[in-house]
Amino acid sequence: MHQKLEDKFNVIHPTNKNATYSSIMNYSDDLKKPLQRWYRYKEGFSIELVKQLIEDYNKNPNGVILDPFLGSGTTVITANKLGFKGIGFEVNPFSYFLSKCKLRNYEEDCIKEFHKSFNEITKKAMERVDKYPLPKLSISEKVFDDEVEDFFMTVKQFIEKAEYKFVETQELMLLGWLSSIEELSNYRKAGNGLKKRKYVKPRILSKEDGFSVIGNNYQNIYEDITNNHFDFNIEIYNDSSLNMESYISEGSISGIIFSPPYANCFDYTEIYKLELWFGEFVNEYSDLKNLREVSLRSHLNGNLVIPEDAVVTDTLELLLKELETKELWDKRIPKMLKLYFNDMFRIIDNAYKVLENEGFCSIVVGNSAYGGIVFPTDLILAEYAESIGFTVDKVEVDRYIITSSQQYEMTKNNKKFLRESVVCLIKK
Repeated sequence: MHQKLEDKFNVIHPTNKNATYSSIMNYSDDLKKPLQRWYRYKEGFSIELVKQLIEDYNKNPNGVILDPFLGSGTTVITANKLGFKGIGFEVNPFSYFLSKCKLRNYEEDCIKEFHKSFNEITKKAMERVDKYPLPKLSISEKVFDDEVEDFFMTVKQFIEKAEYKFVETQELMLLGWLSSIEELSNYRKAGNGLKKRKYVKPRILSKEDGFSVIGNNYQNIYEDITNNHFDFNIEIYNDSSLNMESYISEGSISGIIFSPPYANCFDYTEIYKLELWFGEFVNEYSDLKNLREVSLRSHLNGNLVIPEDAVVTDTLELLLKELETKELWDKRIPKMLKLYFNDMFRIIDNAYKVLENEGFCSIVVGNSAYGGIVFPTDLILAEYAESIGFTVDKVEVDRYIITSSQQYEMTKNNKKFLRESVVCLIKK
């Protein structure tokens, strides 16, 4: 079935001489660049890829580029650099806050106030460290070594109590502080959440380490807003792209580029929970539950009630029926997959409506496997997009995904479908 579906489309593999995107997908190369270095965002994709997609497909020199899953803002930053207005949607309040700070123009007086504030506050915190309450997150007391925790929370108290002429100054102060969490904490982002760091020799951090890390983050932000003269033309919304019709007129967008969460059961509220809780974007577990319920159904912690009008293609129906015969680590996985694709189909519907004629939509997505059955997300989305009127220009495979040894044995007959790809669509 997989090969039959692939044969319907122009699928370009990395070894093909026409492959153009595989060498420019790596986001980690961008993490030292201005703006991108403000926070090590785990799921970003590269500026070069966005640039190439716009150059390959955009037909409107005065067009608008949309990213339905804004993340750290790579798509709209690149669109602006190329002279296009950018629009983005981001449901995660921390990611939205990060992008809001990165994607605006700062007045000279605000930049001066920021420089003065971070120097004064970090020095003051070194001189007067105190105990302050931690978030209600269950692991809060384990996140930092004692001395780092006291310094870190003291900095936050000074940030909140200081007086500012510009609200943007306080937000930059908070961002630089939040960006220091992972480097100073006893946890690291790994897979679907956080893992306790392990060292051969114990690592004990001091308040001097905290001062150095936070100060370095502030200095990076200061240098970037001082030395790089950005002129952003961007609108961003802290809402789900499932609601984009409430914000965007039909036929007003020239290009859409995005990378949605993959159908891999990763819950991004788990991955970013330290930033969410310490930044007070969530204050109670009920807040976290509400956030999970409005996010894309790519994980098992959200609302798994299937609506009566859920869209299921023939291909997806066959795969889900086959999955029902398998032993899975969680019996809710078939329901989650059905909801994931229903959400993605709705986003593709919305994309088609807001695009102008000759507009393009490029989706960077990864396939997944459960119970030995590969769900070729790239081909399923391409097939659905074609059914509502899109032309599928190509599906370009970026890289193949390495699975666990158990999954490898179960999926080896379809292993070439375990991959990350760019699905390139045109509205004609």
